[in-house]
Amino acid sequence: MRKVPLPDGAKLYLATALGTALAFGSVSNAANAVVTVDNSLKATDLVILDSEDWPELTGLVARVKTATAQAVTLDGVDTSNTVKFPAGGKLSLIPLPDETGFQRLPYVPTFALSGGELQTGNTSYLDVEESSEFKTGRSARRLQYTISWKGDGVARAALKAANGQDPSVHKLVYRDGSASFYVGELDYDDAASTEKGQEQVTTSTVLLRHAPTYIGSEV
Repeated sequence: MRKVPLPDGAKLYLATALGTALAFGSVSNAANAVVTVDNSLKATDLVILDSEDWPELTGLVARVKTATAQAVTLDGVDTSNTVKFPAGGKLSLIPLPDETGFQRLPYVPTFALSGGELQTGNTSYLDVEESSEFKTGRSARRLQYTISWKGDGVARAALKAANGQDPSVHKLVYRDGSASFYVGELDYDDAASTEKGQEQVTTSTVLLRHAPTYIGSEV
């Protein structure tokens, strides 16, 4: 019987350091895009995508499928649609750190993603009785969460150090080892709440560059 998926029990982490962005390299139009660029990446590494030519990819996180010293194949990054991704595009890759480069943010009372609502326009004609509606895009997305206040906590120190960074990277690791990644500009409000009888918390807001990226467990 199918179990209802819940995020409860997931753990939140903040990247404390990112790798140096690789030079922009040419990208193929393929079901698993290949970036031609000098690199030292290896299979299963995670990278953030950045592109001036194909902005739809900016802010996505992808897993490296295979890599040589001159080319990287990105697992599941489908650029085969040449209308959406005109030939000749270039892409830069920003390596994500291993587990030691992420700081856990414990005791998270609230965690919510907002935005992404469908935006539409409409047309109405003199000779047509009913108006029609058309899709124009989606609204900007943001992640907002609170964590329990601890003045000398390592989580607070990590958030203060990362405040204002763009990109900053959060990952929410589920019980099965899979994870969602959130890439964007971090605003950390270090002023703890002070409501009588309520736990003191601080609030972080991440202005996302893209919808969250889900990366399945390697196991």
